[in-house]
Amino acid sequence: METHRIATLIIIAASLILAALIYPAAPEQIPTHWNLGGEPDAWSDTAFGLAIIPAILVITALLFGAMLKYIGSGDTKTRRATGWFIVLIIALLFGIQIFQAISILGYPVDPALFFPILFALFYLGLSFLLPRVTKRNTMMGIRTPWTMKSEEVWVRTHQRSARVLQVASGLTLFGIFYPDHLFLFIIIPAILAMVWLVIISYLEFKNLWEMQ
Repeated sequence: METHRIATLIIIAASLILAALIYPAAPEQIPTHWNLGGEPDAWSDTAFGLAIIPAILVITALLFGAMLKYIGSGDTKTRRATGWFIVLIIALLFGIQIFQAISILGYPVDPALFFPILFALFYLGLSFLLPRVTKRNTMMGIRTPWTMKSEEVWVRTHQRSARVLQVASGLTLFGIFYPDHLFLFIIIPAILAMVWLVIISYLEFKNLWEMQ
């Protein structure tokens, strides 16, 4: 079995175990959603609230796993990177579940510290994976009109994505110092990174076209 599949199963098992361990200590109503300031603004009964994230996690793994199997994702290197992308998504969801569990147990945890670090790690993980997506595919990658027209533009754009996402990861951490704008520091770096990568793909295509 491939390593990324093993990692996926481990995270799913950990998620289910965590939900089972928290259940006896959980109150009748638990938080299931947090507002832009990191404060809980939606609540649910214990069973549903503890089951929702593991359920989403399992569905996500099955959905992406099926897509990876039946759609394909290029060569072996690209396929492995896509597999680890699935792990990264699941790990992000598990991180949110950990925050929920800590909150339920009553331990002090600052969302302005927890979530910027969590998403910064997510963007950092993407910065290591995207350069390994060396073949155009229908599942993962920076799919712009220019990367889809040229294999070389695809490769160059993905190689440059590492630095862009690392900068986005660093910018996300500034949310620690501006808790009132936590959501903005999580989402805006990702949007800026995506826009910049679209521009990069166009410039790479233009340069390649001019050289021909």
